[in-house]
Amino acid sequence: MYSKLAFRNIRRSLRDYIIYFVTLTLTASLMYSFLALGFSPDILAMTENMSMLTSGILMLSVLVAMLSSFVVGYAIRFMLSQRKKEFAAYELMGMEVKTVRNLFLVENSMIGGAAFLLGSLLGTGLSGLLNQVVQNIFEVPHHYQVLFSLRALGTTFFFFALDFEFAIRIFAFQILRH
Repeated sequence: MYSKLAFRNIRRSLRDYIIYFVTLTLTASLMYSFLALGFSPDILAMTENMSMLTSGILMLSVLVAMLSSFVVGYAIRFMLSQRKKEFAAYELMGMEVKTVRNLFLVENSMIGGAAFLLGSLLGTGLSGLLNQVVQNIFEVPHHYQVLFSLRALGTTFFFFALDFEFAIRIFAFQILRH
C-alpha cells in the first residue's frame, strides 16, 4: 500500500523531486568515480612508488562522502518543507505519524535507489575521465577506458546508504515528530 501511495506522491511532486534526484545522483556519481579511481589497477600500478596518491584519492572519497551527507540532509529537509502541509493533512485524515514516516521513507528509498543506480553508471564514465587526467598529470601513456569496479560500487553503496541513513535520522524524524 505504501509503495503505491509513495509512487503517486512522487509523480505529483515531480518538480521538487527532480531537484532531489539530481542532487542524489551527482552525489553517488562523485563518490563512485573517486572510489573507482582509487581502486583502479592503472592508478595502483602507477602508485607503487607513490602510495600517498592512492591514500589521498581514498581520503578524498571519504571527504566527498562526509560532505555529501550534509547535501543529502539539506535536500531531505527541502523536500520535507515542501510537503509539510501534505503530511499534516494525512495526519488530520487519521493517518498515524509512524505511517507518515514510513511513507516518506518508502518515497525516499525509491528515489535514492534510482539515484544510486544512475549515479553509479555516470560515475563509471566519470572515473574513466579522472583516470585520464591523473595519468596525464604524471605523463603516463594511456587510453580512455571505462572503469567499473565492484569494490568501488560496494564502497559507494556503503557510504551512500550511510549518508542517507544519517540524513533521514537527523532531518526527517526531527521534523516529523510531535
